Amino acid sequence: MASGGSGKSSSEVSGGGIPSSGSLQRKKLISICDHCKIKMQLVADLLLLSSETRPVNTESLSVFGESFEKCRDTIIARTKGLSILTHDVQSQLNMGRFGEVGESLMEMGELVVSLTECSAHAAYLAAVETPGAQPALPGLVDRYKVTRCRHEVEHGCGVLKTTPLADMSPQLLLEVSQNMSKNLKFLTDACVLASEKSKDKFAKEQFKLSVKCMSTSASALLACVKEVKTSPSELTRNRCVLFSGPLVQSVYALVGFATEPQFLGKAATINPEGKAVQTAILGGAMSVVSACVLLTQCLRDIAQHPESSTKMSDYRERLRNSACAVSDGCNLLSQALRERSSPRTLPPVNSNSVN
Repeated sequence: MASGGSGKSSSEVSGGGIPSSGSLQRKKLISICDHCKIKMQLVADLLLLSSETRPVNTESLSVFGESFEKCRDTIIARTKGLSILTHDVQSQLNMGRFGEVGESLMEMGELVVSLTECSAHAAYLAAVETPGAQPALPGLVDRYKVTRCRHEVEHGCGVLKTTPLADMSPQLLLEVSQNMSKNLKFLTDACVLASEKSKDKFAKEQFKLSVKCMSTSASALLACVKEVKTSPSELTRNRCVLFSGPLVQSVYALVGFATEPQFLGKAATINPEGKAVQTAILGGAMSVVSACVLLTQCLRDIAQHPESSTKMSDYRERLRNSACAVSDGCNLLSQALRERSSPRTLPPVNSNSVN
């Protein structure tokens, strides 16, 4: 896919009416942009904007224990990796390698999620180290984990609903099924454990019933996915669309019940000094996420329009600005972690150029 010269858009189809490889790569990149953007925003909403003083209990963070210093050093190292990835994305885009841009963007999205988790955990550790602080008490359910699982199931169902039959490759269906099964298993295990530990008679039974409802809906949908894989047709694809709805609804209900306040434990109690430290670190992390969301939106705009578009120069300028904002955000976050205080406020970069 050349980015110029012929005057033809790579989103055009080839002579036989079959979409070109460049068109397919652009289409896939748009999908990756949408997923990455939603995931980054969700994690930021749950861990940064909520400002709850709770630890982040993921496997990748268990190695840090109660060490703020280990967490801080890891975050700073990851900000350097993020800067490298933003540079790679721009270079690949300039060479018209949309497939590679998509791969780098997925890696960047995962890194931003990891960095956000680490930052929220570091903010908690720093806050509870201040005088008079009382650490958080765990509940029956981890709100962050189950909400992330809900999002992954919703995304998988969304892929099944929006993917045309011709694009439903065995590999895609396998990936969707495996990811969905993994997240459904986590939700099942979390609710079974909550049911066992709960002292409330209604809650004990409702957790079990919620799992039963979700499992039945999941079995019906996964059977449809298996059928469309072995006998692809519009009929079998439409069944996937039909049975995605009940699964999304049952997972939404399960997570809604599981994240009621009485199941979530108690956030840490901190004084104004601890709150200031927490806010400084969360603010630094938010500046990174905001810039990465903006960069992702710029990539989507570029992928969606032909090189001949009159807006292309503006899109590329916005991309360069957002890449600079990522770098600035990383510096702000690193400074906040080192000083445990709020650095300068990052000015908005083209804040009204993206809805």
